[in-house]
Amino acid sequence: MENNYKEVTYMNTPIKILQYLSESNSDFNKRVDFIKGLENKEVDWKEAIKLSRLWYCITIKKCKYSPENYSKIKNYI
Repeated sequence: MENNYKEVTYMNTPIKILQYLSESNSDFNKRVDFIKGLENKEVDWKEAIKLSRLWYCITIKKCKYSPENYSKIKNYI
């Protein structure tokens, strides 16, 4: 299995973000942009990674989740 990590700076700290095999480069770049938006709201980077994956599944893959998960993402869009 191929691991494709990209390094970005988040709150002046370099972090590695995994690009999943199912993600295209453009979808991954959208997810990184979402993470950068969370940086402005001072969200911890571990939580930002979790929220970005949830955001990706909801907006790009059109997955269905509970209302609680939708409200988590809605707060940051």
